[in-house]
Amino acid sequence: MTHPTPSQALLMIIPGNKIVPTMEKIVAEIREVRERVARTIQPSEACFQNVINPLINIENKTQGKVGVIAMLRYASPDKHSREASDEACKLWVECEGEFTSRRDLYLLVKAVMDKSEPLAPESAKYLDRLLRVFKQYGHGVLSAEQIVHYSETKNHIDDLRREYNANIRNEDGKQRFLLEELEGVLPRDLDLFSKGTEDGDSVIYVPFGRDDVDALLEHASNPTTRKKIYVANAHKLPQNVELLREIIIKRDENARLLGYGSHASLRIENRAAESPGWVINLLDELEKAILPQGQQEMNQLLELRIKDSAQNYQLPENQPRQMPPWDFWYYARMAEENLQVNHAKISEYFPMRNTVSAMLEIFASCLQLRFTPLPPASLEDCVWHEDVEVWSVWDNRETSRDEFVGYLYADLLSRPNKYRGSQNVNLQCGYLKDDGSRVYPATILMCSFPRPTSAGSVLLKHHEIVSLFHELGHGIHDLISRTSYIKFHGHSVVREFEEALGVMLENWCWIKQELRSMSRHYTTMDPSVLETWKAEHPGAPIPPKQIPDDILDSLIESRNTYRALWFLRQLAFSRFDMALHHLSSHEEALALDLADIYHNLVKRLSLLETPDTQDRGYPFASIGHLMAGYDAGYYSYISAHVFAADLFESAFAEDPRSEAAWAKFRGGILEPGASRDELQILKEFLGHPPSAEAFLRNFTKP
Repeated sequence: MTHPTPSQALLMIIPGNKIVPTMEKIVAEIREVRERVARTIQPSEACFQNVINPLINIENKTQGKVGVIAMLRYASPDKHSREASDEACKLWVECEGEFTSRRDLYLLVKAVMDKSEPLAPESAKYLDRLLRVFKQYGHGVLSAEQIVHYSETKNHIDDLRREYNANIRNEDGKQRFLLEELEGVLPRDLDLFSKGTEDGDSVIYVPFGRDDVDALLEHASNPTTRKKIYVANAHKLPQNVELLREIIIKRDENARLLGYGSHASLRIENRAAESPGWVINLLDELEKAILPQGQQEMNQLLELRIKDSAQNYQLPENQPRQMPPWDFWYYARMAEENLQVNHAKISEYFPMRNTVSAMLEIFASCLQLRFTPLPPASLEDCVWHEDVEVWSVWDNRETSRDEFVGYLYADLLSRPNKYRGSQNVNLQCGYLKDDGSRVYPATILMCSFPRPTSAGSVLLKHHEIVSLFHELGHGIHDLISRTSYIKFHGHSVVREFEEALGVMLENWCWIKQELRSMSRHYTTMDPSVLETWKAEHPGAPIPPKQIPDDILDSLIESRNTYRALWFLRQLAFSRFDMALHHLSSHEEALALDLADIYHNLVKRLSLLETPDTQDRGYPFASIGHLMAGYDAGYYSYISAHVFAADLFESAFAEDPRSEAAWAKFRGGILEPGASRDELQILKEFLGHPPSAEAFLRNFTKP
């Protein structure tokens, strides 16, 4: 079968020694355009065409290379490239800071706004947002000296943020265990850990990656082992504690300098929420609705713990009736298994490669797309690691068949110094050139699934399937978006709206027929693997190719089990975020006790026992969201669930494969990106203002 040739070449990966020079050239080009606008245009003659358009064009033109450079700090296997990427991104941030600190450019942008030209909606939104950026930098509020001080403080905050994030990315600590301490841990997880001998004993080193720590917290039968890994993990990244404290203080200082009551008041001005008070009221409302059910769920787990300890180990005397944080996941997993949910068995039907392919087939069918894998030989100098796969993506609708959509990259396996976890990373935004031709997007599905130790498959747990589909959904949004400017491309939407789409798509990972379509037992992928399985399971029947109904029924039935406790944990993080960023005075910021705030919230909302002082550590020092755009925005994960429930119930609950609903979703939600007001887009799609009714109705289902 022949395939059309993409109308746009793959982006080239910039070598480490050229990263900083490339960014220096980009920054010089941008500065030259901005300088020319400031030098040649007077406020009296300023208009969208001569002031704003040149700024948009240079932003559009340079974004692809900036995207490549920024991505390399997350994924490059080369240390020099990662460090150069960090240095180059600092140059970029400084360049943007220079731009918004310039009074002459502010006056030109304000003059354009005052002219009230008739503009297309996307252009009007661009102008409004640009003027808001200048005002949030102090123009029209601060003196020239104060703006300089604000700029210096902001640059310092950005330096601290980069250091904080780099510490998380580069953290490589491990905890040592004797083999007998790891009884109960799944063999396939044990196979992934590095091993050695000390004084004749077999020892195993467990890294502090999320999946590695969870493997012990969920399955290690020895409570001392669970406590040991929890405490060690909680004590990683001590250097981030003071970085976080200083960032909070500086953020508060700058917000107050601009006249805002708090950093949250400043940040929420750019989000869907009306105010910090609106956010706090939402959290109050949901806490009131969810906490009673969460307490019931925790009581069930405590009873399970008491029963288990009576059979297997002795609980300390006079211990309060509370769940230690290192025991929660063990008993949550045990409770699921009591419902006949066997996650190890489920994962056998979801080998990573097949699951990703099946997910692409779902999106291809629902959104009428076609994914064509590119041969490895065509990827030379266009990928940053040999693991990376690339698909060209094509429109498959009858009216636009074979129109190029963009490129999807997948970088799925873990390696040293790569970002841990799953995320979608935009590489190239789409936009319209002045001549009317389009530049198409490129987006990355970036994960850190453990590498198979032999010829075996990487088997995905159900929560990993959910996360993968969520992030792939962001990537699909990135690909389908059709905007004029990169500023509003894809998921460059307000946080609440961005996450709502990913959360809504998670529903497909709880639908029986969709899960069955994604499934394929790993032994069917390779005859040699099946022979190995037969040798390890003599006399056992060969597993069916697709996951059996009874396994799926148990999994789906468990969806709302301990759901309240999960949301209460999200509420705790959201409250922690607001406690740091919505303070009554700067003196309160200076006096913050981060650990006390965090542990009190975890005790109150997650309903977990506060560890003894020496065991508490600082788990909050590894919350990367606070330095990645979610400052005063973690609540968006909560509001996203509210929006997502409304979206799903309104459009997809009755027929998840409805062609009409998916066509409306593509045209009404995905394609506009952030080019229009997001809440208006949502309201038009739903046919009513978004509400929490569907969320709470779904949440309280038995």
